[in-house]
Amino acid sequence: MDWQDTFADRMDLIGDTAVIELLKLAERPDVLSFAGGLPDAATFPMDAVKEVTAQVFDDHGSMSLQYGPTAGYTALREWIAERMGPVEGVTATVDDIIVTSGGIEAMDLIAKTLLNPGDVVIVEAPTYLTAFSVFRCYGVEFVAVDIDDEGMRVDLLEEQLVELERQGKHAKLIYTMPAFQNPGGVTMPLDRRRKLVELADRYNIPILEDHAYAELYFDRAPPPSLKALNPDGVLFVSTFSKIFGPGIRLGWIDAPPAVIAQLCQAKLGSDQCSSTVAQRIVYEYGRQGLMDSQIVLSRALYQAKRNTTLEALTGHAPPGMTWTRPDGGFYVWLTIPEGIDSTSMLAWAVEHEKVAFVAGPSFYTDGRGTNQFRVCYSYLDQGLIEEGISRICRSVAHHIERRHRVSV
Repeated sequence: MDWQDTFADRMDLIGDTAVIELLKLAERPDVLSFAGGLPDAATFPMDAVKEVTAQVFDDHGSMSLQYGPTAGYTALREWIAERMGPVEGVTATVDDIIVTSGGIEAMDLIAKTLLNPGDVVIVEAPTYLTAFSVFRCYGVEFVAVDIDDEGMRVDLLEEQLVELERQGKHAKLIYTMPAFQNPGGVTMPLDRRRKLVELADRYNIPILEDHAYAELYFDRAPPPSLKALNPDGVLFVSTFSKIFGPGIRLGWIDAPPAVIAQLCQAKLGSDQCSSTVAQRIVYEYGRQGLMDSQIVLSRALYQAKRNTTLEALTGHAPPGMTWTRPDGGFYVWLTIPEGIDSTSMLAWAVEHEKVAFVAGPSFYTDGRGTNQFRVCYSYLDQGLIEEGISRICRSVAHHIERRHRVSV
């Protein structure tokens, strides 16, 4: 069998295997990895989860192993809807919520429901690399809008929307991560958020708000979510992967009931329903207040790791290297002098310094970002962060010196 002749054309659209390779690096004991966006296992409340899991099976028995409603376990949806009020400032009911198999399935269901081949999707530049894999499957056209230290530049977004209108095109979706953006680590201020939802409303474009990291803030909470600013025009996606554990594989969407009904139809052809036992565990864990306690502890741990990372960069970075200073989440975005290729530098760093990060081009639709890369501080043991950052900085310094020698 020649399997190469049997693959669907859409596999060529997916393309980038960066995430698969990143997860492999996390298993290499000889490499200090700042690559994959994994939470610290120290935040996983193993004893509490064991107790809750036993309680779920004691109280619900075999029902925990049965199929569940496509929209999700009703009690969990009610708990999520109720929690959206105090946490997000959003008034929601059970009919506004669908439980998904992680945030990635949530994005895929939205794409499957809304997007046709050739539709325009507006994304940030740079943006979450797995989002590309999701949207590319549907044959969309990407329009990238640059970010700065305050997230998506809405002035450039407005220019793009005017240009699309001039071309007779209409954007079908705006994808954004306004809080502690992946990979930039930056957060959109309130005035920019208001301008974004105003533009989306004026041009009748739904916003997909990726809220994966928003609860993991450090000194203060981020501004109100886009969903809070425009409940009817925003598809709110979040996940339990960062605030509970990614192995549970659960997320949710908050959207108008008419949209939820269509998403349920799409989910029937995806996995029919998310894990029943996982939903019951998360519900019981959350109902007892354990989720909120875990989030508070996680914030303190990640803030300490962020601080160590920034201090190490300040102490070891060569001239010409700059970086963002996140107020929450997992990531720092670094820029090095023009002429240095972060992709080739990554290969050299893994081989010679035994350290890993993610090269910049993976986060762009057009191959930009050759002199940029992402560092994730969440996973590595805090005691190893300074050593890892020093290895990265030595790699940068080596390539700066090599470029200098070549130019001379």
